[in-house]
Amino acid sequence: MLFKLISIGRFKDRHLQAKAEEFLKWLSPYAKVELLELRDSTKEKESQAILKALDKSKEFVIVLSEEGRECTSVEFAGLLNRIDRKITFVIGGPYGMTPELKAQADLLLSLSKLTFTHEMARLFLLEQLYRAISITNGGKYHNI
Repeated sequence: MLFKLISIGRFKDRHLQAKAEEFLKWLSPYAKVELLELRDSTKEKESQAILKALDKSKEFVIVLSEEGRECTSVEFAGLLNRIDRKITFVIGGPYGMTPELKAQADLLLSLSKLTFTHEMARLFLLEQLYRAISITNGGKYHNI
């Protein structure tokens, strides 16, 4: 599998960054993960930078958004397995994303009804990607 994560800003907390790197390491035998960190700015400038980084002809774009679809980890694994091209996840900054950016998504996805910092959202997404790979490959990380 091929994943691309576009996110605003860098990790400021080294503990969160270390845990994210651990999930990336665990994912590496099963999937290639490209990371693109864009500069913090206004919601409008961040959304424009994200739009420039998307290649809709080659990518299935999933935007993380509070109004997005929620699913279980097993459903998420199934969803990923049905997509036949690079999957690009977009994590906006602390002020969200413009409607124009959200309209470019193939899917709006919510990690939870709760609100998380964009750093936490990135960590949780990486954990769920590893969990989905584990589910798909019959690993023991997810107890089903």
